[in-house]
Amino acid sequence: MKTAANSGAGGGRRLAGLVLAAIAVPLVAGMLVSQDPAVAHDHRVPGTVLEKGARELQAGTRVFESSWNSPAGGGECVTQSAIYRTRFPQIDVVAAGSKLQAHIHKAQRPDSFRISAWRGLDRNGEPAGEGRPLGRTLERVVRKGKTVGWDAVFSVEEAGRDYYLVGEGHWQDRDGCPGDQFASWSFHVTTRS
Repeated sequence: MKTAANSGAGGGRRLAGLVLAAIAVPLVAGMLVSQDPAVAHDHRVPGTVLEKGARELQAGTRVFESSWNSPAGGGECVTQSAIYRTRFPQIDVVAAGSKLQAHIHKAQRPDSFRISAWRGLDRNGEPAGEGRPLGRTLERVVRKGKTVGWDAVFSVEEAGRDYYLVGEGHWQDRDGCPGDQFASWSFHVTTRS
């Protein structure tokens, strides 16, 4: 399997343009209020939604970074990587002990998916201190007998606190492009005292 690469004087300019486009396009798209769900093999970063039962609380906001592969034809692959400004959605209030799920709009099961929680943010809006991994289960979402996504189910136990949450998922491409594909999404809830 070949990976696309540019060389020569013009290649450097093309590569710089591709890198800028790979960063700018997701940043602009990430500013949109809602993100279209992505399904397996469509070569887009999947969307996520934080839910409590059947109720949608907030769409996941892409944060930190993502890297996604897609076939470019002729046995070559293209990797699109982006770095995002870290921000958190508006807060939702839930009861302490609530079971929540980060719904992942991708039929392919993640190789790994973790949820980490921070208590607060620094003055730049970045998570402050160390994130605490939350225990989670991964449950298949089936409609009409077909897998349409996955729910990372977890609980927010402590009363009267903010949970700045970040979910991080990893997948291997099934269409022959080697390498880890990954993305992170943020959510924000507070628990009632």
